[in-house]
Amino acid sequence: MSGINLAYDNENNYDLNKYRNLSNSAEETELKNQEQIIIQQKKVERNNTVMIIIAALGALVILFCVVYGKVQVSDIYSQINAQKSELNVAESENARLKAELESYTSLRNIEEYAEEIGLKKLDKAQIWYVDIQQEDVVKIPEKNENFFVKIRSYVRKFFYKFE
Repeated sequence: MSGINLAYDNENNYDLNKYRNLSNSAEETELKNQEQIIIQQKKVERNNTVMIIIAALGALVILFCVVYGKVQVSDIYSQINAQKSELNVAESENARLKAELESYTSLRNIEEYAEEIGLKKLDKAQIWYVDIQQEDVVKIPEKNENFFVKIRSYVRKFFYKFE
């Protein structure tokens, strides 16, 4: 024997694979499988990271929409309040104008205005009484109808009797 023991490798580690006639390809496939498992785990981690980022962006979009909706509602409420205040001002102005109109149309103001333009109250001497007929009956004179109209009215009266 030449002094080389095949069961040991160069670093004096005992290797049973040399006796079993196994090649290093099994180790290589196992390493490749482990590398593929590690690569798949990294892909899953990347996918998880992407999903987390997408979920965070979705949450931000929803949050933005909610805040924007609240701002719009707030703007609408402020517009409503502004319109209500304008309505209150208009109603108070209307009440003031009605009171002013009533003060102008009071009997005392009308009498003063009539005196200013030269009108005076009636005296009893200025009142004239007119006598009209004592009867409350009004007489309507007959119309002068032509011959054909009279015939038509007689015919109508005749047919109305039979109805």
